Amino acid sequence: MKVKFLMVSCGILVFAAACNNSSESKATEDTTKAAPVDTTAAVAPAPVEAAPAIDSAAITKEYLAARKSTKSTAKAKKQGTNDVVMYSEPPMPSHEALEQPPAKKDVPVVIHTKEYVYFTPAQKPSFVGGDAALAAFINKNLVYPEEALRYHVEGTVFAEVYLDSVGNVTSVEVPGKHLGSGLEEETISVLMRSPRWHPAKENGQMVKSKLTVPVTYKIQH
Repeated sequence: MKVKFLMVSCGILVFAAACNNSSESKATEDTTKAAPVDTTAAVAPAPVEAAPAIDSAAITKEYLAARKSTKSTAKAKKQGTNDVVMYSEPPMPSHEALEQPPAKKDVPVVIHTKEYVYFTPAQKPSFVGGDAALAAFINKNLVYPEEALRYHVEGTVFAEVYLDSVGNVTSVEVPGKHLGSGLEEETISVLMRSPRWHPAKENGQMVKSKLTVPVTYKIQH
């Protein structure tokens, strides 16, 4: 009788131990499922490159070269008690185009954005009537901002003009350092009202393009 009792007791103990092990195993499995281990290494975000300033050395060099070859015929205007002169230089390639490596001999370089806005098309866009007509349009429509007059702010705004494939001005931007006091806003406002240009062409097809128009503001002291 005692032997039978001992055998039953041992059986109960073995069963209890098995159940306990099963519960611990299940708890461990549930914990593993609830909190999976991330074995992937953390990837640092790629650094964002700042856009090059429009008043870069390349733009300044091109601008000074343009001033040597052309003379402004803009006359001073009277605004309040000030005599002011406002004029534009001939359009130049955008700063992205000017900062490219030198082209190899007899190898044409075509530069454009991913949206195929051309910086150096085979046929450049042009204002109807030429550079003189563009200068006259700008001189006629510009108004020296009152804030700039008050604080005697002068300088050249390098405006980036975007044209669509038929020559309409779609947007004007002034990236880089601003002169402030309303000079950039006035330049953008006037160029956005520009009539349609002769569009750029690439491989005989009219294409979107981008160019730089320098607009200078001066106060006669």
